[in-house]
Amino acid sequence: MSARLLPRITPLRRRSPNPNPPVTPALAASLARVLASRSTDPTWSRSLAALLPPPLSDASLAAAVSSLADPDLALALLSWSQAQAHPHRHDAPTPLTHSALLRLLAHARRFGAAEATLRSMSPATPTRACLGALAAAYADAGMDGKAAETCARARELHGALPEARHCNRLLRLLVERRRWEDARRLYDEMLAEEGGADDYSTCVMVRGLCLEGRVEEGMKLIEARWGAQCIPHVVFYNVLIDGYCRRGDIGRGLLLLGDMETKGFLPTVVTYGAIINWLGRKGDLEKIGSLLGEMRFRGLSPNVQIFNTVIDALCKCQSAKQAMAVLKQMFASGCDLDVVTFNTLISAFCREHNVQLAVQLLREAIRMELEPNQLSYTPLIHVFCIRGEMMVASDLLVEMMGRGHTPDVVTFGSLIHGLVVAGHVSEALVVREKMAERQVMPDANIYNVLINGLCKKRMLPAAKSLLAEMLEQNVQPDKFVYTTLIDGFIRSENLSDARKIFEFMEEKGVCPDVVGYNAMIKGYCKFGMMNEAILCMRSMRKVGCIPDEFTHSTLIDGYAKQGNISAALRFLCDMMKRRCNPNIVTYSSLICGYCKIGDTDNAEGLFANMQSDGLFPNVVHYTILIVALLRLTRRAPF
Repeated sequence: MSARLLPRITPLRRRSPNPNPPVTPALAASLARVLASRSTDPTWSRSLAALLPPPLSDASLAAAVSSLADPDLALALLSWSQAQAHPHRHDAPTPLTHSALLRLLAHARRFGAAEATLRSMSPATPTRACLGALAAAYADAGMDGKAAETCARARELHGALPEARHCNRLLRLLVERRRWEDARRLYDEMLAEEGGADDYSTCVMVRGLCLEGRVEEGMKLIEARWGAQCIPHVVFYNVLIDGYCRRGDIGRGLLLLGDMETKGFLPTVVTYGAIINWLGRKGDLEKIGSLLGEMRFRGLSPNVQIFNTVIDALCKCQSAKQAMAVLKQMFASGCDLDVVTFNTLISAFCREHNVQLAVQLLREAIRMELEPNQLSYTPLIHVFCIRGEMMVASDLLVEMMGRGHTPDVVTFGSLIHGLVVAGHVSEALVVREKMAERQVMPDANIYNVLINGLCKKRMLPAAKSLLAEMLEQNVQPDKFVYTTLIDGFIRSENLSDARKIFEFMEEKGVCPDVVGYNAMIKGYCKFGMMNEAILCMRSMRKVGCIPDEFTHSTLIDGYAKQGNISAALRFLCDMMKRRCNPNIVTYSSLICGYCKIGDTDNAEGLFANMQSDGLFPNVVHYTILIVALLRLTRRAPF
């Protein structure tokens, strides 16, 4: 050992023996047993006096109170001790005992009793530790105001805030609630006191800022405490890397990973997991593979969260078979799978309609004693409904409920969607009634699916009733619901009701999109109301909706059917000026319009132009031309 180092090593100070050693477990059990029997044992007071013989100091009584887990027993013990005290010492202050009681009450979240205890112990001063415990309990209960008041009381009585471990609970709550000014004020107060803030305090602040994408501010907090370019621990690196990746700056996260290694910190599974998680969301499988290779080189085994991220990314890239290979790798590496692993794969194979493998995965999860949940069963129920296998879907729903999982709005929504897609709208309405019986309220998506199904079946009165029900249940219809109804009424040639729905939609403050306007324009054109159709397009432009190819083609078709070719051609020119390319429907309408007025030459010219634009005629175009030419031939003199 260095000769210069040895003189600097000093022996530890001997701690003075505790005059009031803690209550032994045996004594604590006896105290609890005697106090619990006070309503049935008339001799309980004498038994308690035998266990705690007088004179009973404040410290000894505090130790006895601290040994009890039940606050009610502690209150009974305090009441007994006050009754046994000497008459002239009946009101003697017992700050340690009351402070111990306060800690118990705080731990049990008996805040009313805690406030009463604080009032009753005046003028004695509660300890800083018990006030800290109370502040922490308030913070854990989400009562940030009371927690702050208790911290302020500790500073007033003891000249310092509670310990960092207690203040950190309030700091964390303030950060979670994004109350940055209050959080920063508390953090600065903690830093100003010796030992008032620890590494976790700074980490709470930095993580909160990183969750909001304010990584640079988090870095400044670290540098303000430890110096420029100094990140003291791998945990801080992990938080900063996750912050950069969270806001989409994965490149900065990777640079920080390199800086971390340069500074001598070894990346952990958490470090790699943070980057892989966000790469998975972007679908960057190549970079994920590279990082997994780095992990293997360092002897780090991916955990279940990393494997789940890789499986999810592969499934989103339509590579469910490769995801199965990762599952086999998980089995081979001895990784503990969870239900999320199977849920991701089940959902992917259901999307690919490989229901046999999806069911096998469900059964394997059950065999491994991983409790399937709604997310396990819902994709299967949905796909079996779409396939028309209602009995299988029903059996799966019953099985799910038998496992204690109540169908939620997502499960019912999948069931209803599957039924509507399969054309079983009546059965879907029955499911909605079952939802009401279970007090599960449909959301806007479910109503939209049902209304869409009813409109396709031309059951428009029922669709209107559902809209009224939505409004009655305070489920605000979105633009998709209104547009579905408008389109349904127009298809049924009920322009009046479609117009009422459109106007009602605007009154409710729901701005139609291009699809909604196109539906109304289509309705006006269908009934030959071209002026109204033009006004609708102008309104569309005023609210910032840009007319698309469908808008122009619909107007062109409307004018062409009236034989107004000049107006149709004006809109064709306007369409091309706005860089909307004519589509096959546009050409069909114009060809039909020319044929209607007997101008087969221009019709044939458009037919040729359509092919030069890369659009291929179909049977409709040939039929229009053939019919027009036949009519012209019949009219021609022999």
